[in-house]
Order: sequence, then structure tokens, then C-alpha cells
Amino acid sequence: MPHTRRNAFIAAQLVFAAAIVWYAFRALSGQWDEAAARLASLDVGWALVAIATIIVLLTYVLLIDTWRRTLAAWSAALPFGAAARIWFVSNLGKYIPGKIWSIAAMGVMARENAVSPVAAAGSSILIQLVTIASGIGVVLVTGARAIEQPVLAVVVASVVLASIAATPVILPAVVRWAAGMVGREVVVPPLPARIVWEAFFRATLSWVAYGIAFQLFVRAVLGEAAGAVTSYIAVYAASYIIGFLALFAPGGAVVRESAMVAGMLRLGLAVEADALAVAIASRLWLTVVELLPGLAYLAIGRRVSSSTPGR
Repeated sequence: MPHTRRNAFIAAQLVFAAAIVWYAFRALSGQWDEAAARLASLDVGWALVAIATIIVLLTYVLLIDTWRRTLAAWSAALPFGAAARIWFVSNLGKYIPGKIWSIAAMGVMARENAVSPVAAAGSSILIQLVTIASGIGVVLVTGARAIEQPVLAVVVASVVLASIAATPVILPAVVRWAAGMVGREVVVPPLPARIVWEAFFRATLSWVAYGIAFQLFVRAVLGEAAGAVTSYIAVYAASYIIGFLALFAPGGAVVRESAMVAGMLRLGLAVEADALAVAIASRLWLTVVELLPGLAYLAIGRRVSSSTPGR
């Protein structure tokens, strides 16, 4: 890569990192006073927090490997280390308002690793769509007792499954349409149905793991976690999806917490004060867990680039 282009790319990464830190700080600082007052009276079980964090990180590993396998279906190969760096760094884009930054960053970074931006962006879109679809299905199953309209739940579940089945046909058409809007012609290789269903089942497993981690975190914060693990899976998945769909909220801030409190109250997992404490504490916890790996990769990448001769 020419020296000027590489310096521009590094500068863009630094600006990206600065924006991430700024928006994340704003999201956290607005909640800190309220969280501090409530959490000061709690005896947090840090061992349980550590276990929950390990589960979340292992779930990230599962999702990264799922992305790599999807890329491989489009004849694009990435070592796990490179894929992890791209995934963690681009994932930081969720803390900037709008939902396109993660995909845009992933496309740029993938190109730096000789991977087609079309394959990188297409596979990223696929993973997100499948993850949201499977999350909706998980919520319908694990939160069934809180759903007052079972017929509607069955209809939604049917639509989710039909959408997954149609993804190999729909996704290439969407990518071609998007490329046509910007005046480009893109050839999208066929997408095996096996890859889509594999991504679906892995995403479902990730929601289950997140729910288990969330229950452990609640027990760490409140000292107990009343209710079945399925209820925690439902609350976590529903609040995350609602936050993700709130395009105006960086990282789903506030929206996700509101949905989490409502879900915990609905399923009888906590009283309102405790649910609010959990929601705010989980935002602080998950923000740190999401930010640190990405920022660490950015810092390491910057140091390596600065120390490499001829760059």
C-alpha cells in the first residue's frame, strides 16, 4: 500500500476511535450519577461478573467464527486473528448514531486484508439479519408466557423462518440493488442455504449464552436472580433487539435499558428499583466489554504500523 494511503487509513482509524470514545463517554456519563447512587448500596459479586464476562467473550468468538465461515462460502478467507480485529474494531461503530458505520468500517478493513468489500459487507449484513431473526424467535419461545397474543406469535415465528429460508435468494438481490443505486455492477456469488441455517443456529446459541451471562450478572448485582433462565434470555434478547432497531440511539443507549426494565418487570424478575439498577449496571458492564477489545486492537494496530519499516 502506498505510504500516503496507509497514513490516511491510520488517521481515519484514529478519528474513528476518538469518535467512539466520545459517544460512549456521553452515553455512560448521563447514567453514571443515577447508577452510582443505587449501586453504592449493593454488594457486587465480582466473581460472577467475571464468569459472565468470560461467557460473553466466548460468544463473541462464536460469532466471529460464524462470520469467517460465511466469508468462506464466498471464497474469501481470513485468519481468525485478522477476523477478530476487524470484527471488534468495526463493532465499535455501534456507538456512533446510525447503523451503517460498523458495516462501512468492516468493508474498509476487510479490503486492507485482501477481502472483497462486497463479501465483507454482504456477510456482515447476513449475520446481522440472521441474528435479529433468530433473536425474535428466541424471544417468542423463551418469553411465551408474557405474550398475550399467541396467534400473532405463531405468525411472526412463521415469517422469521420463511425469511431465513429465503435469505440465499433475497440477500444477493439486495446487494445488487444497493450497488445499482450507486452506479456499480456487483456480481454476488450464490449463497449456500447450509451457511444461512448454520448462522441461524449459531446465532440462536449466542442468544442463549447471552441470557445465561445476563442471569449471572443479575445475581452478581442483586445477590439473587429469581425466575427461570429462559426469562433472562427473553429479556436480554428483546432489549438488545429493540435497542438495535432504534437507529437514533448509539449502541441502543437508553432504549435498551428501558426495554430491559420493562421486560424484567413483566416477567417478575425484579422490582422496579432493582430492575433499573441492573439495566444501568449492565450498560456499564457491556460497554466496557465491547469497547476494550476494539480499542486494544486499534492501539496495537497503530503501534505495529508505526514501528514497521517503510510504512
